[in-house]
Amino acid sequence: ENILRRLASLGCRLTVVPASTPAAAVAALAPDGVFLSNGPGDPSAVPYAVDAVRALLGKQPIFGICMGHQVLGQALGGSTYKLKFGHHGGNHPIRAPTGRIEISAQNHNFAVDPATLPPGAAVSHINLNDGTCAGLAVPALGALSIQYHPEASPGPHDADVCFEAFIDLMAESRKAGGGVRAGAAGVAA
Repeated sequence: ENILRRLASLGCRLTVVPASTPAAAVAALAPDGVFLSNGPGDPSAVPYAVDAVRALLGKQPIFGICMGHQVLGQALGGSTYKLKFGHHGGNHPIRAPTGRIEISAQNHNFAVDPATLPPGAAVSHINLNDGTCAGLAVPALGALSIQYHPEASPGPHDADVCFEAFIDLMAESRKAGGGVRAGAAGVAA
């Protein structure tokens, strides 16, 4: 529930729906943004979530964490692969878009293959232990994601910038009258 706590502490009103909720039902809620949470296992095992995210891309800002990051990668047309050992623990160094190094908490066995992503989808964060994709930014679709767990509070609130970038993206979308406009903000750190 730390994700919910972090978003609520930053002023978000939250509605939680099951991962199997169809895109039309999510859109009917008229959310300011769609948050894809972490979850166990292989993102390929949840094709219904990938389909729903694909249908929502460009309509509302989307932010994914961990498995949500992987689901977003697949919804964009990319693929994921199983890591030899996975990433587990609270000490993985991540290079953020600004060049700043963050220490992250991670617990996953799959990664997004950046070579399979479409034009316009950029790797925003990199795991410095093995060079894997640790974040995505797709400004034209108003989507961003990170592979690690900012809600795990690896530092006092070091990773709040990720949540704040999503909140800024939702605010931009509201100012534009809803939806996502081309050139919307990407991940900031």
